[in-house]
Amino acid sequence: MGVFEKNEIRDLKPENKKARENLSREKQIIKPWGVYERLFVLVMLLLTVGTSTILALSARNFKLPNLPKISIPDFSKLNPFEEDVIVVGNKGSSINLEKIENVKKLFKDATNGYSGIYAFYIYDLNGDYYYGLNHQEKMQAASLIKLPVMYLAIQDEKKWPDVLAMGKKSDNNIYLKILETLGKENINKAILDLGMINTSLSENITTPEDIGLFFKKLYKKELLSDDLTNKFLESLTDTNFEKWLRLGIPSEIRLAHKYGREVHSVNDAGVVMSSRPFVLVIMTDGVVEKEADELFPKLTKLLYTEHTR
Repeated sequence: MGVFEKNEIRDLKPENKKARENLSREKQIIKPWGVYERLFVLVMLLLTVGTSTILALSARNFKLPNLPKISIPDFSKLNPFEEDVIVVGNKGSSINLEKIENVKKLFKDATNGYSGIYAFYIYDLNGDYYYGLNHQEKMQAASLIKLPVMYLAIQDEKKWPDVLAMGKKSDNNIYLKILETLGKENINKAILDLGMINTSLSENITTPEDIGLFFKKLYKKELLSDDLTNKFLESLTDTNFEKWLRLGIPSEIRLAHKYGREVHSVNDAGVVMSSRPFVLVIMTDGVVEKEADELFPKLTKLLYTEHTR
């Protein structure tokens, strides 16, 4: 009977014309969505909007006052041993874990009522241990990105006699000139050689930990000769930017530091050269700059006082 079924041929009979017309009309009627179809579409829409919102806000280190930061969990950073104090060299160091946890709590409490992310990193140069809060967060580097450029350029001091102006004045003209001459490829290689694995020149991002390790290596003369190290540290002393870290540290104690600022970002980091020297980094992202400016000296004083207690 070919491709036609028996019942299809029977339907062609004249007496079945009305039935065929009714069947045709039924096929043309589009049935409305049921409850389950509508619920499925609503759930998918909410998931899409929610995911897009979280991605957008987490990319900007978004945080409202008194609320936690919105972010996607990074399972690569999970520490099954919950150890947030890392001893690097001196295994005999006496570390008061209770005191360190208290420092982190005080810092968190002091910043929780403000917008944006506040982070700190401390490296004890005598004890060879470090700790921090949000210290592995990628943040806007601002002028802190000049540190590896200065490190690379100062090695050819005769060619770049004005390189140290990037420390005292954070001179952008010199920075751009050296950047163009040295080339981004060479600077990126220097960043990797320094071990700053979470720092990007092109994106102008870094972490408090990367910056802290740079200062640790600089102070311990692991990067440059004695003479160049002293010149580098001198260029970061008594700078044009002494209203942030400097105001929270006793005036008689020398501070070699680098300040940086971008929209919604205020950073300051360096070496506190007290009788127990330590690296101190405070970085922010997504903040109200006026708030950060006012809070910075208070946070510095808190960290200095508690760490040296």
